[in-house]
Amino acid sequence: MPASTELVDICQAHLDLLRRTFGEVSSVIYLTLGMEPGAEPMLVPVAQIPDAGDLSDILNPMAQQGTLPASGRVMDAFSSGEIVGTGLGLERLVLPLIHQEIVLGVLVVLRPDHPWQPSEHQYLQTMSTSLATSCFLERQNQWLKSRLQAKQALQGEQSDVFHNLLHQFRNPLTAIGTFGKLLLRRLSQDDPNYRLVDGIVRESQHLKELVADFDSAVDIGDADLAQTVTPQLLPQIAEATTKPLLPALGRSLEISPQFLGDILYPLITVTVAAAEERHRQFWHSPISDFSEHLVLVDTQALQEVAANLLDNAFKYAPSESWIWLVGGLTKENYLGIAIGDNGPGIPSEDQVHLFERHYRGIQAQSSIAGTGLGLAIAKDLITQMGGTIEVFSPAYPTDWSHPSSPPWLPIDLNHEIASRCGGTVFVVWVPTTE
Repeated sequence: MPASTELVDICQAHLDLLRRTFGEVSSVIYLTLGMEPGAEPMLVPVAQIPDAGDLSDILNPMAQQGTLPASGRVMDAFSSGEIVGTGLGLERLVLPLIHQEIVLGVLVVLRPDHPWQPSEHQYLQTMSTSLATSCFLERQNQWLKSRLQAKQALQGEQSDVFHNLLHQFRNPLTAIGTFGKLLLRRLSQDDPNYRLVDGIVRESQHLKELVADFDSAVDIGDADLAQTVTPQLLPQIAEATTKPLLPALGRSLEISPQFLGDILYPLITVTVAAAEERHRQFWHSPISDFSEHLVLVDTQALQEVAANLLDNAFKYAPSESWIWLVGGLTKENYLGIAIGDNGPGIPSEDQVHLFERHYRGIQAQSSIAGTGLGLAIAKDLITQMGGTIEVFSPAYPTDWSHPSSPPWLPIDLNHEIASRCGGTVFVVWVPTTE
């Protein structure tokens, strides 16, 4: 790769400094090209003083050959004096630009009036070390740029694929929603199938909202990909890298006062149907228990949190286990909901890592499929809403000393849950308006 303007300016500044320090000296800096294994590195001049005239026949340490020795002989050539010495009656010094045992070029300096002194030679050696470091950083920068360009090209191709898939995904999704609405019109609210079809319509709408969020997230990536990196933008890029690139939902959350009952009722309806289909027993508090206070949340985000926790309970609790959703929990300025199961529980060594992305702990050894993202997403969303998540496993702690049972357990199931000595409960706390 050719030298950048910045590196050429650095090399020229070094040569200017040489002339100011030692007077009328002539100097050239050569960089090596063709560093592939087995290739002979070519010497290419990038800076020269004086500018007028062609000094290459005098200054080029390998004027006859035009190349450095093959890479395996470069150091031997320097040490044997093969490319170092005097010529044409001029006192010439040729100093290799070496960084981490890699010869990146040479600095050639000549002075016609008197020989170089040891102290001057040491000064030039220090300068060559500085130049070698600059050349190394230049090559590293060019390598990083090439990697960045390749990555941007790949991201551009991936973006096209995402847009194509999203476009194709919308059509069948719209058709499902339309068919569901048509079917819903043919059913009375007393029909046992009404709530199932209503759930299909509601979840298809939820999917459309998620697709819109996904599309927005891809658009943000496209805009960032199209932005040309300039020195003026570097401070902004550095600042951006210290912040999360995108929220968990791919958009900024819209926090507003809501009743928990209004948020959780559609989810409870779907969960009742899922419990029957997946052979689980589901218990939930009356809807009134969720609607005593207003909470400050993003509706879709809280639904996503509850859905992830319920999905985990269904996934890891065995057939015929109890799964529950308890409301009415309060502390200070927070309202809590508890989602639990009386399955095998979570080992204590796994609990400290539960909210790490892609961490599955002991479940990674099981046949249950998973990505280890559900709890991480839930924690991220709750944190953005100013809330917290607590985990209790076993669900009925063995060291529980209060006269009453833990508030996150259904009263009707206390005895059964306590007798199993297992289970897991997640308590989600969200801020209230009070």
